[in-house]
Amino acid sequence: MSVMQEKIRIKQHIIEETLQAKKQNEEAISRLNDSVSLSEYRELVRIGRHGLVWTDALQAALNEHEIIVIPQSEEIYWLDNTVSIPSNRRIEATGATIRMCPEYPYVMLRNQHVHDGTYSPIDTSDRDTNISIHGGCWDEGANKRGERRYHGKRGSFAGVQTCMLFNNLDHLTVTDITFSHVSSFCVQVGDLTNGVFENFFFISCYADGLHINGNSENLYIRNFSGHVGDDLVALNMYDWLGSSINYGPARNVFCENIHSAPDSTAKAMRLQPGIFAYRDGTLIDCCLNDMYFRNLSGMFEYKLYYQTPPYRLGTKPEGEGAGSADNLFFENVEIISTRPDYPYELPKVGYFGMFFLNSNIGYISLDNIKYKTTDEVSPYTYLVAIGPMSWKRVEEEDVEVFDPYVSTTVDTLDMKNIFINGNHTDNMEKILKVIEFDDVNQDGFSSGKGKVNQVYIDGKQVL
Repeated sequence: MSVMQEKIRIKQHIIEETLQAKKQNEEAISRLNDSVSLSEYRELVRIGRHGLVWTDALQAALNEHEIIVIPQSEEIYWLDNTVSIPSNRRIEATGATIRMCPEYPYVMLRNQHVHDGTYSPIDTSDRDTNISIHGGCWDEGANKRGERRYHGKRGSFAGVQTCMLFNNLDHLTVTDITFSHVSSFCVQVGDLTNGVFENFFFISCYADGLHINGNSENLYIRNFSGHVGDDLVALNMYDWLGSSINYGPARNVFCENIHSAPDSTAKAMRLQPGIFAYRDGTLIDCCLNDMYFRNLSGMFEYKLYYQTPPYRLGTKPEGEGAGSADNLFFENVEIISTRPDYPYELPKVGYFGMFFLNSNIGYISLDNIKYKTTDEVSPYTYLVAIGPMSWKRVEEEDVEVFDPYVSTTVDTLDMKNIFINGNHTDNMEKILKVIEFDDVNQDGFSSGKGKVNQVYIDGKQVL
């Protein structure tokens, strides 16, 4: 079997494994039969500042029954605390609006046995299974990012900032759902096997749509659209301490039909591997393997670079270094370049790539990429950039936003059917920029270099 035939086999295997995960989830859901309407728990409803509060009613229904139907209604179902979902439960909320009371800054929904894996791998002995949510508009009523949605008053997890939190879980299904005015991530998951996320619509949300963290496998992600304030989908196996409680690898991800709204303030998808250190010093490569993305539009950046929180020059950044990835496939992608928020166009701080790679990647394929740009946007913008980034804030010249010290290698970049402004091109100089820094911050810690071993364009090796 040739190398290219092997890659085709891997791509097909990704589809088969994730469709099998979806089938297994559907079979588990079909075995649930104990159903109840939430209206039967109306005696537990309380009168609150904003309307009728259904927290106690929903929690009691979930404790006692497998399927909870939230009836369609013009009335808002208010919640004033986190609702915990046990195993083998399904919420059906088509036509209902569930809204969090603004004075309660906590996660709206979570599975019963969530654990914090920041300091060591989680204990999975009490792992939950078979949880699904179908339909409904889940609304936080927020007007900006970061207003609320933390884990709770006591025992809070510092890396949780989300409307819905799921980890330590097998067989999660979330379908036909709308998120409205969510201040932080809409859904945050990790330590998850067999996750299905299908038909998501976002209205004025202010951070990531679906935020996936480490130790996640067999993920089927399909039909996302709408307005978010950050990454529409983020696969952050490594992440900042304030954005994750799960660190580790991910494999078998199929993601298609992802379309960012024209007025989204951030038009991006992030894939972030990295090296993470547990409290005892154990290092883990939070890697990304076997992922297939197709039919994507509305996003101008696909971020495959290692990035730590901003740090002051002369201090150690938070993470432990760039991680690895292999067998990444992007197919049928439309990109319209707009001027980036950062001053990438300055040669001093490097270049900007629609696909920006600064991780150790074995094989990555870009097939049928339609890229529209103008020289006025930035003469330093390329379809693909490999290497480090640097930017110091104007107001804080000693604070570095990116990680210019990081050196990484892409082994094989395989590109087919590349179109720039409607014209097919096989000119590598127009497509690809490899970036090298020479102590760009003059701190002895900013000489990262990108490297690519092999480049193929339309089946022909050009490097």
